[in-house]
Amino acid sequence: MKTMKEKIEAVRIEFERKRKNLTVADLITYPDGTLGRNLGNHLLINSYGKVVPEKEDIYKLLIAHGNSLKQEIAVQFYLFGNGCTSLNILFSMAVGLTMCPFYAGYFYARYKEGKNALRFYDVDHFGLLHLPVERIKDAFLIR
Repeated sequence: MKTMKEKIEAVRIEFERKRKNLTVADLITYPDGTLGRNLGNHLLINSYGKVVPEKEDIYKLLIAHGNSLKQEIAVQFYLFGNGCTSLNILFSMAVGLTMCPFYAGYFYARYKEGKNALRFYDVDHFGLLHLPVERIKDAFLIR
């Protein structure tokens, strides 16, 4: 009989296998307004040419209001405010402040918004692909 830890690991491995087989064409088949459909459209429109979507793509979709450098850096500040403290985030924030110091106020505002949102950076986002984007934003207080 499997222990609970072994069962959880088996589910994680199965999820990772399914995620790796997920393509942009699969995402486009989700209903309109869902995270999956919006993610597929986002990847197609921006012609990233990615075969496998990543969490960062979902973060951009939920948090960013565009695809500019300013928005890319603002996403990192938002995630930092939400509690994500990876080296990638810290490095991006440092480089962003160095390159765009005149947006420091905007970045700080995005940091505060992330702080006010419910913790979502470590949620299984690929399990939410069938849900409407606005419902996900409302659930996690993403503004």
